[in-house]
Amino acid sequence: MISKLLDHLNDQNIQIVVLNNQKIKLLYQKNQITKELKNQITKYKNKIIARHKQNEQARSKGFNVYGHGDLYEYRYGFGSYLFIERYSNDLVTAWRANYPKGGDKPYKIKTIRKNSNFERAFEDAVGFIDWLNKRKG
Repeated sequence: MISKLLDHLNDQNIQIVVLNNQKIKLLYQKNQITKELKNQITKYKNKIIARHKQNEQARSKGFNVYGHGDLYEYRYGFGSYLFIERYSNDLVTAWRANYPKGGDKPYKIKTIRKNSNFERAFEDAVGFIDWLNKRKG
């Protein structure tokens, strides 16, 4: 639901700014937003703020964020990626995939955390990134 709402706001060129992780500010052209849409934003305020925080956490670790937080991608080598994928029930799965040079299908997939909340899967993904960085010295 949150992804659809954020997609709709993006399509309408309505920007959401989260202030101090507790308030939402809307930036839009006059007469561009309906009362119904404002009510939806108010109803899902806490989830919007949580998604914003999750996206910022992921970006700070080097993830690319797609679809307002539906997919997070971290490249850690040639053809080597770490993903966090969000499902419609708001659970996520963190997994790694290795692709051959020039290939579009992975030859190796390793699940890190399946059907979890974002926080737990992100913690495991960051643990993997930290392990890689220690190994590199």
